[in-house]
Amino acid sequence: MATTACFAKKVALWFEREGVERVADPARLRQMNMAIALAASRWNEFAVEPDAEHRMSAWLDEVERRAVVRRAEARAEAIRLARGWFSDCLGDQSNDAEAK
Repeated sequence: MATTACFAKKVALWFEREGVERVADPARLRQMNMAIALAASRWNEFAVEPDAEHRMSAWLDEVERRAVVRRAEARAEAIRLARGWFSDCLGDQSNDAEAK
């Protein structure tokens, strides 16, 4: 559950302030917010499964691929952000396990 807590914090921080600071265009921000919320929701679905990290990575790959094909730049950018946060959280979890 460490990954879930970490990812939730990063998503919450986006909604608290980073999105507004980084994205001046309200329509683009709305699109990014929807993609980030969807990524958080999808992780919550996958988190209880034994292959959760793999499924989430595959889902992020597919969503980004489709966004690029459709030229949905805001969605692709948001998914790349979510992927970075997710990867950071997996790395944090690995570092915590090594420290124990």
